Amino acid sequence: MKRLKGYQITLFLVIGGMLGALAVTQFGTLPQSQAFINNSTAPAAEETAPPAKPLRFNDDLIRDLNNAFTTIAENAQASVVTILTDRVVKNQFRNPFGNGSPFERFFGDMFPAPDTEQHLRGQGSGVIVSRDGYILTNNHVVDKADKIKVRLFNGKKVDAKIVGTDRRTDLAVVKVESDDLKPIKLGDSDKLKVGEWVLAIGSPLRENLAHSVSSGIVSAKSRSLQLASVEDFIQTDAAINPGNSGGALVNLYGELVGINTAIVSQSGGFQGIGFAIPINIAKWVMDGLIKDGKVTYGYLGITPQPVDENIAKALDLDDISGALVAEVHEDTPAEKAGLKAEDVIIALDGEKIRDDVHLRAVVGTKKPGTKITLTVVRDGKKKDIRVTLGEYPEPEELASMSGQKDNIKLGFAVSTLNDQLAARFDLDPGESGVVITDIDRGSVAFQQGLRVGDLITAVNRKKVKNTSDFRKIVSKLSKGDAAFFRVMRGSRTFFVAFELE
Repeated sequence: MKRLKGYQITLFLVIGGMLGALAVTQFGTLPQSQAFINNSTAPAAEETAPPAKPLRFNDDLIRDLNNAFTTIAENAQASVVTILTDRVVKNQFRNPFGNGSPFERFFGDMFPAPDTEQHLRGQGSGVIVSRDGYILTNNHVVDKADKIKVRLFNGKKVDAKIVGTDRRTDLAVVKVESDDLKPIKLGDSDKLKVGEWVLAIGSPLRENLAHSVSSGIVSAKSRSLQLASVEDFIQTDAAINPGNSGGALVNLYGELVGINTAIVSQSGGFQGIGFAIPINIAKWVMDGLIKDGKVTYGYLGITPQPVDENIAKALDLDDISGALVAEVHEDTPAEKAGLKAEDVIIALDGEKIRDDVHLRAVVGTKKPGTKITLTVVRDGKKKDIRVTLGEYPEPEELASMSGQKDNIKLGFAVSTLNDQLAARFDLDPGESGVVITDIDRGSVAFQQGLRVGDLITAVNRKKVKNTSDFRKIVSKLSKGDAAFFRVMRGSRTFFVAFELE
């Protein structure tokens, strides 16, 4: 007999345990003659063994649940489209071997001729939201596209035009003309609960995988990825992959509750963490784009941060809800109303504020000029402050949030590193530099990898200690100049360089 190794014996024991557990699950408690097989005093099996009970299922319940998923998927799929984009760019790359070089004979064909046109094709998803052809999708799906085609569920392809885009929420509205459109019913994302079942529908990875359906649950709400000014993402474990962007997140009532937009991944593919823009925010953006061609956001003029247990204890707060004011920007509605650093905003017009992400979403989705009442905790006492909201600055004006207009060439705003910003973005408070507090997603800076929370410690090899240093360096740069940044993100240091817009 072949001798078993230690791990093989262990494997047999594990398998035996699993089979034993399965037997208990299917037939109830084991007869004593089996449970105490080595006990000579155990009674005989025929005297004590209960009759075997087969595992039974509620067939009606399973059938109803199965039918619910298939019906929802069938109905919702007809409202989800594949968006195909075409962008024409001129080749700027020059043959490194030069004309007449002996290497040109062998390698010249590898490099397209300068100034020749190339077609960059992309793919994403969208959701039909009205019978007259309006479709919700992500801004990054259609950004800079010269031509857009939409493929409907029945395979028909139609031309589409952009109605409007909003970089701050990464949303866009396109429109098609067709008689066979089936709009989806819009839900209420505020009523969505963690643990609720959802379906993600879109066209992942490539065109021939259009209208793929995956299922999962709502893993969390009110998530921030530090990608936009107004964020309140729904997190889900329903599979989302490249190409799913702009697709539908649907609840078990067949209602659209979110627009799939992003994933967190170390591999580039889905790893169980996907994010969708809540439909309540998407609808608000869509209405503004259709009506005015743009979206205007309410603006308070502060840098908020979440309240953790240590902050709550230090400020003698009842719990960790609310948003701590880390910084009040100059000449803003917040400063004019009398808000101060270390105020904790716990309610807005009587609505409890969960955290800084929630505050941004609530303020951002109000019209400029709206008068609101903020309930804050200051020095352990509650206080109501009336504020008239301003209009959120355009991307090129972001620098004014930090009292500096020189950032107009960069597309992001900065503040001097302090203890509050260090705690918020997991930075070393002993470092010096400026922290990116807001950034335009359409800027070259964002495309090159800069993000909110990054600490800039040097620009063009010159050390930066505060916003004054940063302003002096940037003010000497002009359009087309190269900017070279030394950046810290957490404990990691890296460099980013790009030409100024």
